[in-house]
Amino acid sequence: MSWSFYIRNGDLSLAGPGGFATVQGQQKLIQDLKNWLLYPRRTDPMHPDYGSILAGGTLPDGSPAGSMIGDLMTSEALVEIESETRRILQAYQQQQLDRLTNESALYGGKNTFSAGEILASVLNVTTQQIADTVIVICSIQTADGSQLTFSQPVT
Repeated sequence: MSWSFYIRNGDLSLAGPGGFATVQGQQKLIQDLKNWLLYPRRTDPMHPDYGSILAGGTLPDGSPAGSMIGDLMTSEALVEIESETRRILQAYQQQQLDRLTNESALYGGKNTFSAGEILASVLNVTTQQIADTVIVICSIQTADGSQLTFSQPVT
């Protein structure tokens, strides 16, 4: 089972005397996906495909991508946000598959994932606009068969 540091309101969360809180399983999966949605794409030189262009970033050809949020939201803009969200989920799923393949070869068929943190399928992605905020709602299924729904405001 893998883990990540627990992020609460954009900050690392503390646990115990001098330690950091961690997340695992389904909670880790949802936190990872929310981070991918909010992080501007191509701003991390070590992981150029990490992140999205929802709040800006850089396109694969190197040109800047303006934020998809903040302008007048048309139905076309909401479809673009939904499409970018689906791209993020697919990229995350591909990253997991690559890691599963590598770990399986390295560890003799074993891996460091729990079934609850593996994104098996995307069931639905919708967007909802409330004033100047767009809420992305994702329904997913994990490898253990659990169906999870989470929402992420993007302002």
